[in-house]
Amino acid sequence: MKNDCFAHGQELPLGLSMALAQNPIAYGYFAKLSPQQKQQIIDSAHGVRSKKEMQQFVDGMADGDILNTGFN
Repeated sequence: MKNDCFAHGQELPLGLSMALAQNPIAYGYFAKLSPQQKQQIIDSAHGVRSKKEMQQFVDGMADGDILNTGFN
C-alpha cells in the first residue's frame, strides 16, 4: 500500500497502513470511501493506542461497522 496523503496534508498513519495491508477486505472498504470519509477514519485512527486496538479498528471496517460512523 502506498503512503497516501489526505485532507489537511496528513499521511496514512503507519499502524493503520500496516493493519489495512493485513486485512484485504478492510483495505477494499477503505479504498472505496470518499476523501472526507477516509479523513474521518484517519482522524479516528490517531486515537488508537495499541496494535490490538488497531486490528480491532480495522476489523470493524471489514465488518462495515467502523465505530458506528455510518460508513456501511
